[in-house]
Amino acid sequence: MTDDTLEELVKEISRYEAIISEWDETHRGVVVGLKRAIETLHKEALTRLIKTVKQESMPALRSAVKDEVVYGVLLYHELVKPPKPPLAQRIQQALDEVRPGLKSHNGDVELVNIKPPDTVEVKLIGACGNCPASTLTLSQGIEQAIKSYCPEIVNVVALH
Repeated sequence: MTDDTLEELVKEISRYEAIISEWDETHRGVVVGLKRAIETLHKEALTRLIKTVKQESMPALRSAVKDEVVYGVLLYHELVKPPKPPLAQRIQQALDEVRPGLKSHNGDVELVNIKPPDTVEVKLIGACGNCPASTLTLSQGIEQAIKSYCPEIVNVVALH
């Protein structure tokens, strides 16, 4: 199947969805039920196919999943996990989550270093750097945020 053919197929699906959206609820319900039954059948078939291919050849399965159409269908059926952003990006997201609270006390935090496999070094700056509550800020705010975004991180160390 070429990319043009695939694009036409996606357009055709969109046209059908537009037509169905104008139907009354009873008729839409029949189509939605049919769609759900077909998708459930496809998911079961794909699950069985993946199990068989895994037993025979993991490299072949990895290769197949690299195809964006295969990956998209497997992702749609929740048979593969969505890609995680890189670790550094997730750590920055966690720090961005706690920054407003730190800034409200004239402080901030910066990422100093990521030490694979499980340690992050941060530095509290501004008023947070020498605040008596900085240990609590680190453990209850920064560390919790980082671990929620990055479960693989075990240690969050504050450098002075």
